[in-house]
Amino acid sequence: MSEARARLDSLPTTYPRLFPKGPLPWGFELGDGWSAIIIALCARLDTILQDAPGASIEVRQAKEKFGGLRFYYELQDADDETAAELREAVSLAEATCAHVCERCGRRGAVEDKSGGWLSTLCSACRTDPP
Repeated sequence: MSEARARLDSLPTTYPRLFPKGPLPWGFELGDGWSAIIIALCARLDTILQDAPGASIEVRQAKEKFGGLRFYYELQDADDETAAELREAVSLAEATCAHVCERCGRRGAVEDKSGGWLSTLCSACRTDPP
């Protein structure tokens, strides 16, 4: 297991308020290159929730789809301002991932990998299959 994967896998323990049911059923379904973005996103979401004690969030899934990050969560008892802050944080992470190689974390771009399968990779990872 890579260090990046270990850090992702520790997020439910680090942020129990975001992962009230513990680890995600399928884990984090994305490459190690996006781990720093996901870790920063979870830290930001936790900070936002600290200012909204009545609100709760449950991260349901974090995965790559169509070359981009999809971060699904359920939010309860949040006022409009808190909900908007959380959406903004998730949107920023999703937009950032569109420019970061999912495999290594370097600058990348979304391209058709093969036969309609989209991925966000840098030039080195695009030419060197896993």
